Amino acid sequence: MRSDSGQATIDYVAIIAVLAIVLGLAVGVAPAGAAGIVNAVTGQIRHALCRVGGGPCADPRSKPCTVASRRELHHLAVSIGVVRIDRDRSVLREAMSDGTVRLTVALNAAFGATFGAGATARASVDGRRLGAGGELLAAAQGTLGRAKVYVARDAQEADAFVRALRDGRPPAPPREVQYEGGVRGLGEAGLGAVALEGLSGAALGVRRDRATGETTLTLNAGAAGWGAITTAFGPAGAADRATTFGLTLDRDRRPTELSVSAGGTIAAGAALPLALRRALRGGTGGGSVGSLEGRRWELTARLSLLDPAVRATWERVRRNPTSAAAVRALGEAIRDRAHLDVRAYRTSTTASGGAAGVAGGVRLAGEYDHVVDEARLLSASARPPAGLWERRLDCVPAPAA
Repeated sequence: MRSDSGQATIDYVAIIAVLAIVLGLAVGVAPAGAAGIVNAVTGQIRHALCRVGGGPCADPRSKPCTVASRRELHHLAVSIGVVRIDRDRSVLREAMSDGTVRLTVALNAAFGATFGAGATARASVDGRRLGAGGELLAAAQGTLGRAKVYVARDAQEADAFVRALRDGRPPAPPREVQYEGGVRGLGEAGLGAVALEGLSGAALGVRRDRATGETTLTLNAGAAGWGAITTAFGPAGAADRATTFGLTLDRDRRPTELSVSAGGTIAAGAALPLALRRALRGGTGGGSVGSLEGRRWELTARLSLLDPAVRATWERVRRNPTSAAAVRALGEAIRDRAHLDVRAYRTSTTASGGAAGVAGGVRLAGEYDHVVDEARLLSASARPPAGLWERRLDCVPAPAA
């Protein structure tokens, strides 16, 4: 690992791209079992042997999980001629299993070319949509974003942080700072109150933890789409998926961890059959008429490069990223020695806003949307390196609202 201290950041970014396919293929999910005692004993023995051997040693504990979250997004977009500019500001509040609360304040912008044909005017209140006209549009944009993460000790301190942020007074230095840049494409087809929208993109990012000095380089890609049908019934459904690959460096810029996070959501609105809505909502047909309610799953795999067995395979890949044997060995290490976490959430989304525009090749339009996403933990399971699947007893599902 010491030989990595002079490794250039751009080299690490390239290695992330090479490893993306390997990480995605190597992570498997097995049935959960009551194996807490076995995992605890095995993990502590391995950690003790590592400490005796002189380390450095990976932390055998699972990271806190999110038991409930709420994201409030304000989206603004303007199209003039063939140019489209978007601006998003969001605040994400996450209640963690260790009692802390994470607040992520993000600002994202996109700039690029757009093409449209037709005219449209729409408005929505709490998800109920009213529209007229019809339009086809497409856009390709470059994106830039930054975010600050604040960590509060409890809900009361988080409330104080939120009030300070609302008043334009930063409550404290952020725990983490994040920067990201990439590309994306979006499209929309609408006719009156019926509309279909889709978005996909990819981005490179960097995240720095000011408390630990760690820096994480990320490569993420995702896509989302939704449909709205009729004014009376509101949105029909939505789906999204995203995958993020990461490489974490310590204070001395030495790699310490590889990670992959994947997630997806499928949600239904009142316009879909009751049986489908009940399946996505866990057997209930509740929820407001204009909301999208469904399920979200998340999978996180973390592979410690402090593990001697993993470190050896990492060195082989670092020296020769195109070696099939080296890449295969790293894939086996991920499969057998990664720390895996799987979580399921119940989700709810409501949106209000409006848009108006006219296009005939070139486009003149504007839109504004206020979106609120909420999620509550249903279940969480984990598999430690070389261990067995078990339920995360420290991740207590959030009580229903």
